[in-house]
Amino acid sequence: MLNDLDAVDWSGLEHAYGAADDVPGLLRALAAGDREALSSLYGNIWHQGTVYEATGHAVPFLVRILDLQSADPGDVLGLLASIAEGSSYHAVHRPLLPRSRRDDDEVAGQMETELGWVAAAVRAVAAGTPVYLRLLATHPDETTRAAAAHLLGTLGTGHGIAEELLRAAAGDPAEPVRAAAVLSSYPFGVPVTGSLTDRAALPRLAAAIITLARSDADTEALEAIIERDAPACLHTVDRLPTGTANGLSWVADAVAPHWDVLTRLLTAWLRHPDATVREAAARAAEVPLHAWRPAAGALLPALTAAAQDPADAVRDPALRHLAAVGRGADLLWAAADRTPPAARPRGWFAEAGLPHIALTSLARLRDPRADTRLAELLRAGTPERNELGDAVDALGPWAVACREVILDAVEAAPAGHTRAWLIRAAGRIGVPVAGLVPMLRRQLAGHPRSAGTLLAGLGPAAAAALPELTDLRSGDDADDQLTAAYALWRITGGIDDLLGLLRIHLRKLWALELLAGVGPDAAGLAGMLPPMFEDDSEWRVIHAAVAYWRLTGDAEPVVPVLIRLVAPIPWGVLAVRTLADIGPAAPAAIPVLREHAASPYRQAGKIPEDDGWAAVCAHALARVRGSDPGPWPEVPVPEAFACP
Repeated sequence: MLNDLDAVDWSGLEHAYGAADDVPGLLRALAAGDREALSSLYGNIWHQGTVYEATGHAVPFLVRILDLQSADPGDVLGLLASIAEGSSYHAVHRPLLPRSRRDDDEVAGQMETELGWVAAAVRAVAAGTPVYLRLLATHPDETTRAAAAHLLGTLGTGHGIAEELLRAAAGDPAEPVRAAAVLSSYPFGVPVTGSLTDRAALPRLAAAIITLARSDADTEALEAIIERDAPACLHTVDRLPTGTANGLSWVADAVAPHWDVLTRLLTAWLRHPDATVREAAARAAEVPLHAWRPAAGALLPALTAAAQDPADAVRDPALRHLAAVGRGADLLWAAADRTPPAARPRGWFAEAGLPHIALTSLARLRDPRADTRLAELLRAGTPERNELGDAVDALGPWAVACREVILDAVEAAPAGHTRAWLIRAAGRIGVPVAGLVPMLRRQLAGHPRSAGTLLAGLGPAAAAALPELTDLRSGDDADDQLTAAYALWRITGGIDDLLGLLRIHLRKLWALELLAGVGPDAAGLAGMLPPMFEDDSEWRVIHAAVAYWRLTGDAEPVVPVLIRLVAPIPWGVLAVRTLADIGPAAPAAIPVLREHAASPYRQAGKIPEDDGWAAVCAHALARVRGSDPGPWPEVPVPEAFACP
């Protein structure tokens, strides 16, 4: 059946890792039932959602393998379905290319070639439709029939497919096959209301989900079916080709476009009499919480009750959600306080995620109990960065207990990123100058950027550090020279040396960042900045734009650059902050700021960071509109990694 494999010039074709000369061997191994071969094919002819030149040539052989008794047809059908839904490499990765290359002729040509490969692969999969229909109708294994139904659904078109799916949905003896056929019928637009009264829960659930996806559906009646049948399918959903171990998470993903329906369903399931259902609901709550901003308020009462559930498996995920949205301080404190400090082994936070998460949330809420607990932990021993992490990053001048112990923690910490992290924390907490400056002087040589930046911020009050800064300035490292010169300027007022260094090293990101801090005193360097506005490095673009604004006060050339960079990523936060500084001179930024601030959908990956992102966008929007919203919000936002 595979005798003509060698008739294909595989070495002249490419897959994800180069020449495809390994594909014929993998196809033969797959035909013999080798699951490792399947894994390899998932890595080369299909790779993380992308397909390649060799893919379309391999598909006809995959279709033939479906009829070999030695192979697992369900697995092969799954690979074919993935290929049918595949995209091209550049379609996925083009936004990651340097800005100057995204629209050049070479990339456009490669995109066109790759899209041809995608089309060829899809045509090759579609050519096997008669085989898939036969397997759906006659194969004795229900897993294979379900996989065939799923593959047919990915094709989205084809003569006779919709009819055969409806026939399977109504008459197949296996519950998962009927459900898979119902789900796969969606692209064809055929009604599946007959399956709403199926004798088994899984096909009814599938039919309710598919019908709900159509805008003219009776939401209330369908919601009642899903609420009733989803718990009964908790352990059968994973028999579907697209199923997951947590049946309610699968349902949540499927219902997700109807966020209000989903939050009502989860609220009901969080109160279910069966603890297994409540646990699944608590875990599934992450779907709306991480995607739809209003979900936090809608689910808060049910999550608060679940956080007090007698079952640990229900309580813990509910507490994690409360920590993420910054609610339920007393419940979070109970979670953070589970183990007495004296009994905690080193690395306790790294091993016990929930107490750490709860303590971080309390610190972000500026709860004094978090300050007290963190001071105890800092006093008890030198923490690693991953042990206290974001909890210490959330500390500020309100953390009076940590202020008393942070200097000792700095001195005891291992040199490198952990100590630099604690040095920065000492600056945020507001350690008095009398204690802070001596520590910074000792740490300057080993942690020049963290210590030097804090010394610069103190200005003339850090005059005692002039000898150490002078030594740092005389070193060979350009970044250290810049740091020292900047701090010396802030302390003494002598700017000539700093301006000379900045001119020499202006393309360095650190130089641009410091230049913005100098402001109008460095206006003579402003003319060097506009050419960087089109640089391939977004970091260089944002720092050049910010510096130009700070040096000149001229918003006109800067605002379009900043608008282009508004996104929930570190340089996007800097763009928003600068737009807030510019204020009413940036009216063109109103639409993009309003979109990010008011969108009901989460923009950043983590809930606290997204809440912070919405807050800073709303702050900037108010400033641009001419209002005074007060000081910049002290909230977690996507941040860049800081150097020692």
